[in-house]
Amino acid sequence: MNKRKIRIFAVGAVAVVAATSAVAVGTTSAATTDDDNRDAVSAASSESRFRLADPDTVPTNKNDYITYGTSSSGKKCGGGSGGFKVPMLRHGSGGDVGIADCAIGDALPRKNIGAWADKSSGVWAPGVVKHGGKYLMYYTISKKGSKQKCIGLATAKGASGPFKDGSKHPWACPPSGRWVIDANPYVSGGKLYVVYRDDQVTRGIESGVSVVGAGRNGWADKGFSSRRTVLTSKNIAWDSTKNAGNNHIVENPSMFKVGKTWYLAYSANAWKSARYATGIAKCGTKPIPQKRCSPIRDGVKRPYFGFKGKAGLGPWRGLPGNHAGSGGMDVFRAHNGGHRAVYHWYQRSSGKRFPVTGNFVWQDGGFAVK
Repeated sequence: MNKRKIRIFAVGAVAVVAATSAVAVGTTSAATTDDDNRDAVSAASSESRFRLADPDTVPTNKNDYITYGTSSSGKKCGGGSGGFKVPMLRHGSGGDVGIADCAIGDALPRKNIGAWADKSSGVWAPGVVKHGGKYLMYYTISKKGSKQKCIGLATAKGASGPFKDGSKHPWACPPSGRWVIDANPYVSGGKLYVVYRDDQVTRGIESGVSVVGAGRNGWADKGFSSRRTVLTSKNIAWDSTKNAGNNHIVENPSMFKVGKTWYLAYSANAWKSARYATGIAKCGTKPIPQKRCSPIRDGVKRPYFGFKGKAGLGPWRGLPGNHAGSGGMDVFRAHNGGHRAVYHWYQRSSGKRFPVTGNFVWQDGGFAVK
């Protein structure tokens, strides 16, 4: 067997292991798929049978992990099933991230959603971070009396919540009516930043991604003065390939750092298709990029990660299980300092999406998920 070198990123060091001896991240649960050209699932990746999209995974102070996602319904860990505005899956221990097949509860109950929001609508793509002695959740929901999607900010003492948005106004909601969604917070040097889909910086059917600094309370710098546009749909070509609506979509951003360099993971194309995939762009050495991030590995023409099948877009690299519609990727640090990734895939036969976690490594000249 050809042994390829895999580098697992860690704080202050890089460990090298053989591809044939990858360490398991947790229990691997087989999810149903209708994907053709499916590869064997890596021993280091874990799949969930709980329907959850746009996942965000956070290490907790109990040495385990919680994964949050878009509003859904499914199995409760204590028995029975139900609906959740923001479902929470609790899983893993230490460096073993894993995933769960049941929800421990609702991180943002309907009554705790901001008064400015349409509480009857679903919550999209929550992003959570611990900062300033509390947990902050950025969530997307429709503005009351409008179909405009805006971002709210809720807080909690612990990772399992319940989170509450006590504000009378959203964190971001452009007066132009343009959408802002998919906020994902991150911390560097003790300072908080937020990356999000920001259609305010584009026009018509185009979309964009921006980064802004925030204070200890989670609110953006006054007047969003530090905001920088880091990518737009005009910077890539595969965002609308075979898209019947011809919408140019870039969304679900996540900023992560390897060595001294910051990278942007983002999703593009139609989420209800095998074409929804993940791009990676290089962003320089500052947590707020000083210029546009540059898609890597021929990333203008094709995604970095995605479905390697006839219905896909010819990505540079596949993912464990070779699932259709793999997007919403978030790259995060495990308790042992290593990089991990969480993302969802799209089951074409049912229209459902399911989360996957895995090791985020350097292999054969590029990032890979194992």
